[in-house]
Amino acid sequence: MVRSRGATRCDRHGRVGRTNGSGMIPLSIGCLFSDRIEALLDGRVQISDATTTIHCVEAQTLFRQVLREQAYDVAELSMGSHIAAVAAGRRDYVALPVFLSRSFRHGNLYVRTDRGIDRPEDLAGKRIGLVDYQQTAALWLRGILADDHGVARTSIDWITAGLHAPVLTDRAPGAMPPGIRVTRSPATLDAMLADGTLDAVISPTTPRCVRHPSAPVAPLWPDARATEMAWFGRTGIFPIMHLVVVRRRLVEANPALYDALVAAFEQALAFALDDLAARDFPKVAMPWLKRAAADAAGATGPVWRYGVEANRGTLERMLRYAVADGLATEALALEGLFT
Repeated sequence: MVRSRGATRCDRHGRVGRTNGSGMIPLSIGCLFSDRIEALLDGRVQISDATTTIHCVEAQTLFRQVLREQAYDVAELSMGSHIAAVAAGRRDYVALPVFLSRSFRHGNLYVRTDRGIDRPEDLAGKRIGLVDYQQTAALWLRGILADDHGVARTSIDWITAGLHAPVLTDRAPGAMPPGIRVTRSPATLDAMLADGTLDAVISPTTPRCVRHPSAPVAPLWPDARATEMAWFGRTGIFPIMHLVVVRRRLVEANPALYDALVAAFEQALAFALDDLAARDFPKVAMPWLKRAAADAAGATGPVWRYGVEANRGTLERMLRYAVADGLATEALALEGLFT
């Protein structure tokens, strides 16, 4: 999906104001489709002094385009991959504290039910499949398994592969520290989980074999929502998945662009939250959406927030997990992710 928009001057109805008088900056934007960018797509929010072409791309394709080709001027990117890129000294992009994707992840761990894996602790010494070692969902679950259940990262054989189609290369090059074993397979995670080559898989998308009656596969936590809510109650964390990055040379040439982008994404988020609260018809194909949104807000409070300070605890935990994973070193400071 591609949408092109031209910027107009700020008004009090949601358009973001001009930041300078130097003319219009053409911006290509790569992102996933979500309600957090819907107002940018339909023109209710525009980026000051910029014309935009917005490409809505599938996540794994998008992240590889950004990391390997620097394919867009502004892009949504996996937080785990961004941390790894900065730690490796790759500075093509500057990060905005705009977190387009957040999700609890306990429900994304699927296990073989014929291996005696009844508790998270039973995963020690097992073979666990991942789409990519840098994947942010995997970063969170590795940290949760280690922090809450004593499952050491070094006790696992990590197998990376495509979920339903082979993927033979990693998103970006990276070396693992001693003790962490990561092997890429030409098979698929779904096939290896179904045939028992893997004991478990971490995947934001449900493997097809989970729905097949002959495969002894199920989520590790049967009531993932209850587990996630209990975890949120202990930690106060709504996990960040993706952030937004902008080409560094564009910001260096146009310093006001950084704040203009943040303002535009914040306004688009405000529209998305207002839509959930105010619309009398469901904007997605889900019955009782308005009730579900109200229930979630009542359970968690205002967790969709941008900015470093509003998310410092979550970001610090992510950075700690990334160091333990071998994606970063302790020398990387939180502020270094956004400079």
